[in-house]
Amino acid sequence: MTLEYTIELDHSVWIPVPLAFPWNGYEDVASWSQDVSTALTTGIDAPDDVRARLRDAAQAMSEVDPPLPGALERFWHLPEQGGPERLVHLYVTSTEATTAEELAQLARAGVGGFVQTVTVLEDTGFDVAMRAVVLTEIPDRSLTVLRCLGLADGYVFVIELIEEHTAVVEELEPVVEALFRSIRLRGRTPVHAGAAS
Repeated sequence: MTLEYTIELDHSVWIPVPLAFPWNGYEDVASWSQDVSTALTTGIDAPDDVRARLRDAAQAMSEVDPPLPGALERFWHLPEQGGPERLVHLYVTSTEATTAEELAQLARAGVGGFVQTVTVLEDTGFDVAMRAVVLTEIPDRSLTVLRCLGLADGYVFVIELIEEHTAVVEELEPVVEALFRSIRLRGRTPVHAGAAS
């Protein structure tokens, strides 16, 4: 991939989770998860068992296989006051799509199912962007897939949350969209994404 991007991560909401080690100076999951636990409990009087649970949770998140191949990054939604603790993944692939209609066709890629809603997103770093909710079935249960998708320079960026509970999707939709909106493509001026051309 030649297109470079940055993500302005809100560290009070998201923690980047390595897809493999070594990663950003960490040789293994033990050192990374220990640092995550320490960072999350700095400045508060957290007992040792809380620190240990956070360390174990961080390690468990790092061991989750991405739902689709080719994930470039993943982020752990920090639970707040008992809120949902979930992973989202970022995928970037080349595409010939250029319009909102063509982007909507990509909303089902890899997961299949029925596109429940599509909302065009304006004021993003992409030429065309949208949020889509896809309902899909796997052998033992139904899943709701929230995807924010953006087109730029022959690539489609997708931030994806796959979830069994629609209430969790509804709760996390604003922060997932905010994460998507924080993506900036280097060397490009943000474009106001409107209706399809």
